[in-house]
This record gives sequence, structure tokens and C-alpha cells, in this order.
Amino acid sequence: MVMHLMHDGGWLMAQAQRLILANLFVALACAAAGWLGLQVTVGEAAVPLVWPPAGIAFAALWLRGPSMLPGIFIGAAGFSLISAGNPVFSLLIGLGTCLPAFVACTWLHHTRPDQPLLDGPGGLVAFLAIPVLAGPILSATVGTVATVAGGDNLEAATASIWISRWVGDAMGILLLAPPLVLVTAPGATSLLRRRWVTALGLVVGGAALLTMIALLEPLWMREGGRFALFCLILTAGLRLGLLGTSLYTLLVAAGLTVMTAHGQGPFAAADYQTSFASLLAALSILSVAGLAIATVMATLRRVMLAEREARHQAEQALARLCQTQNNLVQAEKMASLGRLVAGIAHEVNTPVGTALAAATRLANDTRSIEQALATGTLRREQMNEYIDATSLAARILQSNMERASRLIESFKHVAVDRTRQDRRRFDLAGYLEEVVISLRPQTRKTPHAIALTGATRLSVDTYPDAVAQLVTNLLVNAVTHAFPEDQPGRVELDLRADPTGWIELRVRDNGKGMTREQLEHMFEPFFTTGREKGGSGLGLYLAYSQVTQKLGGTLIVESSMPNRGTCFLARFPAVAPPLSETGEIRPDPPAPIDLAAKRRSA
Repeated sequence: MVMHLMHDGGWLMAQAQRLILANLFVALACAAAGWLGLQVTVGEAAVPLVWPPAGIAFAALWLRGPSMLPGIFIGAAGFSLISAGNPVFSLLIGLGTCLPAFVACTWLHHTRPDQPLLDGPGGLVAFLAIPVLAGPILSATVGTVATVAGGDNLEAATASIWISRWVGDAMGILLLAPPLVLVTAPGATSLLRRRWVTALGLVVGGAALLTMIALLEPLWMREGGRFALFCLILTAGLRLGLLGTSLYTLLVAAGLTVMTAHGQGPFAAADYQTSFASLLAALSILSVAGLAIATVMATLRRVMLAEREARHQAEQALARLCQTQNNLVQAEKMASLGRLVAGIAHEVNTPVGTALAAATRLANDTRSIEQALATGTLRREQMNEYIDATSLAARILQSNMERASRLIESFKHVAVDRTRQDRRRFDLAGYLEEVVISLRPQTRKTPHAIALTGATRLSVDTYPDAVAQLVTNLLVNAVTHAFPEDQPGRVELDLRADPTGWIELRVRDNGKGMTREQLEHMFEPFFTTGREKGGSGLGLYLAYSQVTQKLGGTLIVESSMPNRGTCFLARFPAVAPPLSETGEIRPDPPAPIDLAAKRRSA
């Protein structure tokens, strides 16, 4: 507990020391800025043309809060006491420096909570309206009272003093507050570092222009110099951002003020007050124009960055979605292959079991004959019965093994093609029959009839895995969703070839058809009408993807009237286009598969 209190006490002491050092720094800055402001004054009361402590006070309170009030007051009041020697005047000057900045910061924080200074056009308008225009009303009033309280007989010039102090404080905030506040923002100098060549060029160009204007006297040079300065400020606003523009404007303002004080430059005139009046008007226009351009450009940059970030996030989300979708599609393909394997295994088990029973019976009869021969008790009738049983067992074994062989061979062709991406030449009609045979374990559980019509032999050079996936998904979709419960139907696979070398495969049924809404979303991923049956909504999407992306064709669906069935038409070229234009020479494809014998046996 004691250690904890000691740790807290040390932390509080460090915080107090930092606060004292910050106030001391602000006090010295206000005093130094006040001395600079008094170097250029107007009127009998020597009112500063620009009062820099006003800008420092606002920046300090905006960045660090009311804890900076002691430093601001001590700096402004202490310098006034040293320069004027009047305690009342000094106290009022310190109060006039603190009070407007505190009110302006409080007002801004209330109207724009948690918003940075000059954050967009709204922030610029609020900055110009509250700290620049409204805040100096208080400081000008207090400063005028301080001047009168100083003992000078200036009642006749009170209005002029008030206006001069209001202008001086407003210009101090307008010129000094933005760079002091913006320089502390995160990443504020990054744009200046990236465009340091532009910044250096503008500084050198501005210095050269001011020097040329100071040395040359013609009127056209002064007017041209004003326009050139305005162009430089606008260029800074376009290229250097808010911080660079505010710093550049401050440098130009300092140079113009020094030149005007020495009777040189584009704003020098015979009348001292007229010179600085035109200078202040020009500086206010330059400052506001530069900040406006820089604010608009900063807003555009933020919008562009936000749009770029949103586009990047959208692209990442789309990539993740595509990856997830591909994973789901692959999972659907593997699930389909798994159902195929399970069905084939169950289907092969029946003929194999029958053949095993026949072989077992034949082995038992053979042992009986062997025993009869060994004991000499073999009868003719027994031998004839054995011959008949052997002949029957042989027929049973042959038919069941042929059936198992057909199933296994069909499974081999279809399953191997499902797991490979090779392109080859094969007989499409025979391959469709192989696919239908491999799906028989799934389709025979339904009361629907499946028929193959059209071409009996059709050679193609394409991707058998895509064809198998297409036919499987369309056929399973038909027998699963096309018919009402327990109502028998017919699914027909019609294969044709047109004279242009394109294949037309129609999968049609005489079921209940589809609604217009279902037709509109038929090929969208994850759209299904059989979610309660475990449907994933990827079957038809996968079929569509295989036809359009791999086979290079199209897939459309027709279902014009209720209870008139549905027809899927897949059109693709007999010679599939290459998946990638790599220029590689493909090896010669194998010869077409001859399935005539299997069709005859089926």
C-alpha cells in the first residue's frame, strides 16, 4: 500500500512538473510574441497591428485545456507590465488575452464536440466565426478599457482603438493558431515530407518575389506582385495541405509586414495607416483563401482515402467470399462424390453377396460329390442334380459379376474424372450412360423413370469431370425437386449435336415446374427451395459454373407453365476452349471409349 501511494505521489509530482514547464514555455512564448507584435503598431495608443499572443493563447487552450491559463496570463501580463509599467493596464491585458481564447475554445468544444480544428468546411467556418471574428470582441473591449485605464486621454479615439485591437487579435489568431494546432496532429508533417521539393520551391519563389518587389518601384510590378503572391498561396493550398498552407501564409505575412513597415513592397503607401490597412485586408484574404483551398483539398483527400480503403475492404471481402464460395463448391463436389461412393458400394454389395451365396452353395455341393466318390456311393441322380446346380450357380455368378463389373467400371470412369481436371477425347453418349449408371443407387430409391434419348455415339474433346458434375447436379435436382411427394415422373436426358459443332444436352422432366421468382434466382449460389431437406443451394450454381467457365457454353432453363415440367438446356462446343492461353502444346488425347458392349449388357 505504501509503495502504491509512493508510486502515485511520484506520478503526480511528474505531472505537476510537466504542467509547470508547459505553462512556463507558454508564458515565454506569449512574452516573446508580444514583443514582436509591438514592433509594428498603429495609432496614438500604439496598438499592435497583429497581436500574436492571441493566437498562442487559443492554440495552447485548444491543445492542453484550461491548465494553460496561468502561463498565458503571466506571459501577457508580465510583458505588458515590463513594457508599460502600469499594473492595472497589465492585468487587463492578461485578462483580455486569456478570456477570449477560453470562451472560443469552450464554444467550439460545445458546438463541435470531439472534432479536430479545421476538420472540413464546417470546421473552417466555425474557426473563422468563433475564434477569429467573435472571440476578439471580448479582447478588443478589455484592451480598450485597459488603454483608457492606463491614464491616457484617448476618449475621442476609443472606437478606433477598439477596431484596431479587434483586428490585431483576429489576425493573430488567424495567422498563428492554425499552424500551432495543426503541427501537433498525428501525421501532420507527412505531406510536407513527401512534397518537400514543392515546399522548398514555394519558399524560394516567395522570397525571390518579395525581394524583387522591394527593389523595383513600378506600379505594374506591385500589382503583379500581389497577384503572384495570391497564386503562391493558392498553390500552397493545393499542394501542401493545411499545415503547409498555414505555415507558408505566416511566412509571407511576416515578410510583407516587415517590408510594409520599411515603406517597401506592394502595399507601401505615403500614409502609414493606409499601408497597413491594405496589408491587413490582403493578409486576411490570402489567409482565408489559402485555408479554404487547403481544407477543400484535405476533405477531398480524406474522401479519396476513405473510398480507396472502402474499395480495398470490399475487394478483400469479395476475395474472402469467393474463397469461401469455392470451398463450399469443393465441399459440395466432394459430398456428391461421397454419395456416389456410398451408393455404388451399396449397389455392388448386392451382386457380390448373391455371387458369394451361389459360390458357397456350389462349394458345399462339390464337397458332397467328392465324399460320395470317395465312398463309392455316388448315384446318377445325385450327379445330375449336381450338374444342374453347378450350371445354375455358374449363371448366377456370371450375371452378378457382370453387373458388379459394370457398376465398378462406371464408377471408375466417373469417380476418377470427378477428381481429375484432365481434358480428353471420349464418347459423350456412352459417358452419359456411365454417369446415369453411377447414379442409379440414388435414383432407384425414387419412383421416377430416367431415359437417355438422342445420339447414341458422339465424340467430343472436352473435360469429363465438368460433364459428370453437370449431369449429376441436373439429374439429382430433377429427381429431388421436380415432382410432388410420392408422385412418379419421368426425367429425360436428350443429347444432340448441331451442324456448327456445338453439343445440346437437354434435361427435362414432366414435374410441377417453377415459379417466375424461382427462375430469376435459379443459378444463384445458396438459393434452394429444399432447405428443410438438407439442400445447400449450390447444385445448380455448380452446374452453371461448369458449363460457362470450363466447357465454354451456356445453361438456360425453361419452365413456362405450372405442372408442365422444366427443361434445362446446356450448350457447349464439342471441342472445349483452353482454360488458359499459355501456348503449351497439349498431348494427343486417348481414343474414344467404346461402351457398346456395356450398353448391350445393360
